[in-house]
Amino acid sequence: MSVTKEMPVSTYWLGALAPAYDAMIVAGGAPVRRSLLNQCARRARVIVALDGGADLLHRARLVPRHVVGDLDSISDSALTWAKRRGASVHRRTSQDEPDFAKGLAFCRHLGCRRVLVLGFSGQRTDHVLAALHHSLRRRAMRLVLLTDQVAIIPLRGRANVQMEIPARHTISWIGFPRAGSCTLTGVRWPFRGRTLKTDGFHSLSNQPAANKVTLSQKSGASLVVMSLRPEVVRRVGI
Repeated sequence: MSVTKEMPVSTYWLGALAPAYDAMIVAGGAPVRRSLLNQCARRARVIVALDGGADLLHRARLVPRHVVGDLDSISDSALTWAKRRGASVHRRTSQDEPDFAKGLAFCRHLGCRRVLVLGFSGQRTDHVLAALHHSLRRRAMRLVLLTDQVAIIPLRGRANVQMEIPARHTISWIGFPRAGSCTLTGVRWPFRGRTLKTDGFHSLSNQPAANKVTLSQKSGASLVVMSLRPEVVRRVGI
């Protein structure tokens, strides 16, 4: 079996993404590089800004069609800019759920089934955990969450995924909190029929060993985490 070709260090691997998405949600967490944001925007039919995510879009000159949230973190300049360019503003003042959940609910209202999410991570670990939790509650949506470093695919119930992963990239698979009858093949450390648990067995930093990496689970919930850039091999000379 041959291993997939290496990609240039400067290139993002976006093999986990579909060619087109119904929506791209941009939250107000850690910003992502403009090149990644632009690549994802080209695949999305609708751009939805979550509150302060509008500021990230403002800097990248990508106009959202909708702005959603309680509007407590968006700047006045970004809000004015979005409105003047035709964005619809949907204020959601409830504090019973985070803006991330409000954004997913809004996309569901629009009939979106494939959704990209950027800007959800950052220094607020509680918000990141809440985002992962809410991403697994949307059974009818196929989500991919992206940072500058990784793509995260939430899986719920019976699921099958197949993709090419370039050499020097990694794939991790974690029960969140538990996924049953899980099989991973095409990697350096494959396994079959295992139960993945956050407090038990999981696969971290696995490596591709074939042209196709396949994974399947029969029940539960899990998170697949794949690197977007190759690992840099440092050589120390004398």
